[in-house]
Amino acid sequence: MKHPLFLATLMMSGIATSVAAQSLQDLSVEAGLSTLGVYIAPKFDVAPKWQARVPLYLGSVSDTFDVDGNDVAGKFTSNSIALMADYAIGNAGFRLSGGVSFGGYKLEGSASNLTIEGNTYSGSFSAELKQKNEIAPVLAVGYTLPLGENWGIVAEIGARITSLEISTTGQDLIADAAERAQFNADLAQANRDLSDVKFLPFVTLGVSYNF
Repeated sequence: MKHPLFLATLMMSGIATSVAAQSLQDLSVEAGLSTLGVYIAPKFDVAPKWQARVPLYLGSVSDTFDVDGNDVAGKFTSNSIALMADYAIGNAGFRLSGGVSFGGYKLEGSASNLTIEGNTYSGSFSAELKQKNEIAPVLAVGYTLPLGENWGIVAEIGARITSLEISTTGQDLIADAAERAQFNADLAQANRDLSDVKFLPFVTLGVSYNF
């Protein structure tokens, strides 16, 4: 699959073409912070009560993270783009949204020891925790509080319909064959547990501007 930022470039190119073909009165933009990263989202009026929105999320931080009780030193990224349809509920500023996202959460790092399913394994391991599906349906509810004629405050809560999965390298260096087999069995069980959570929630807060 192409990288989400490559998809973003193609989509933004299409958006620019669309903007050139329509009045700025039909265009607005949101920007702010989300648990998905820093975001910006152009929006277009497409029909009464309906808008098309294209949020782009960018986030990256390097640190030591707690992953199921393990200290993993690495880099966490959350780069993605989504295509959303917004439906205005009444005239009070609420909206109901649905769409699809491309890209998402990823943590890449290393650990000197790993504890999986209660069993501790010594050695040097690389680990990657990421969304199981980089293309995922999205559902959300939002609210815009107007501030004057053009500005507003936007809040949104929602979820991506996907789960997380973890992969590791380094277990092949475990000398004992039985311990190595147990590691792989524990890793498979950990991924089954992660797959029981079918959605990844997010919260967004920002400002909007209507042209």
